[in-house]
Amino acid sequence: MHSLDYLRDEIRTYFPESKELQLSSAFDGQRRFNFYFEIAPEQRHLLYLNWDGDIEGFTLKCLEFPDADLLKELTGAYTEKGSKMFNIGQPVAALSFVYQGKDNLRVRNYQGRTHIDAHEISARNLMYAVNPFE
Repeated sequence: MHSLDYLRDEIRTYFPESKELQLSSAFDGQRRFNFYFEIAPEQRHLLYLNWDGDIEGFTLKCLEFPDADLLKELTGAYTEKGSKMFNIGQPVAALSFVYQGKDNLRVRNYQGRTHIDAHEISARNLMYAVNPFE
């Protein structure tokens, strides 16, 4: 899916130290709807990209964990156990949107610290909206 690859690339571009977490091959037969990214080493924030499974709808969240050591432990276990353990993370920001084309995202809903008043935003503005360091 082009839109999903595009969004994952945009995350890696905006957060150059980020790393996408990979599941073990035991999960290969399952369709992936959730993608997790460490924003940077030794941080307590994790990005969560969810494909809604319909058309081009997505949600991007920034989750915050009590400390970097706990997040490191959870990301290490993700490979074999999957994402359920990330449920203890608290959302710092969440933006649901529809991909309409490169740099053309239609906002459905937003909760976070920054103010978004536009109905259509660029991928860069999407990343800015969920960046916990801004």
